[in-house]
Amino acid sequence: MKRLQDQVAIVTGAGSGIGKETALLFLEHGAKVVLADINNETLEETFEIIKQKKLDSNACISVVDVSSENDIESMINLAIDHFGGLNILFNNAGIGGAVGPITHINGDEWDKSFQILLKSVFLGTKYAARVMKKNMSGGSIINTASIAGMGGGSGPLAYSAAKAGVINFCKNAAIELGEFKVRVNAISPGTINTPLLATAIEDSKLEQPIKDFGMPIDIAYTALFLASDESRFITGINLCVDGGLTLDNSGLMVDAAEHYSKMGIERVVGMNMGSTGIESVIEDLPDDD
Repeated sequence: MKRLQDQVAIVTGAGSGIGKETALLFLEHGAKVVLADINNETLEETFEIIKQKKLDSNACISVVDVSSENDIESMINLAIDHFGGLNILFNNAGIGGAVGPITHINGDEWDKSFQILLKSVFLGTKYAARVMKKNMSGGSIINTASIAGMGGGSGPLAYSAAKAGVINFCKNAAIELGEFKVRVNAISPGTINTPLLATAIEDSKLEQPIKDFGMPIDIAYTALFLASDESRFITGINLCVDGGLTLDNSGLMVDAAEHYSKMGIERVVGMNMGSTGIESVIEDLPDDD
């Protein structure tokens, strides 16, 4: 059974990792999909896979800076112009963001982190909701949060703070848009084997009940459920997909502390741009700092 037959979806961050797997899964389940990413090279690679699967008639790509209001509005309009509407938005694009001690994080890099990780969620929701409110059946907005946004010690400061904002944003947006049958939910991945977390996974001790790494397809299937009518009565939730990692906060804290110690992350400062194709700049702190 195709669970998204003839539904129109947008997936941001579709060039790699979770976004790529989700876009492919949505297409396989009958959706028409706009694949959006800032990295044109990885977008084209994903589209080649779609062509091989003979699903390209239901897909198009859009190079988008998710922190740009003009780009987001154009992305939404592309879905309308190309496929006739919009039913599903997966706000998934992200970066590692600013890293380093509070005393050394650059203010502009902090702002850039929030623009990509949190402002983008607001902008996507703003323009998607304008379309979905007019739909008889409403729509589904899904936002990638993180277990890092659920407590201290689980991720870099800027990333954690922004993802906490995503979780709270979903709850408030769900209340505002519920009367229009527009559902707004968050997914909080744990340790998922993606390009963004590749380094972190190398030395992870898997202090969690399910002793395995999550894969992008695990998040993709969660997004598929939240996008489909099977979740028609679910809104405002933050669904953890983490192998049980957050069941014991102490395990999460210890794992993070050990990982950052091995990486020397407490002795670096800079900006992690993830898989955007934009160079990350992370430098060692001076010995006297």
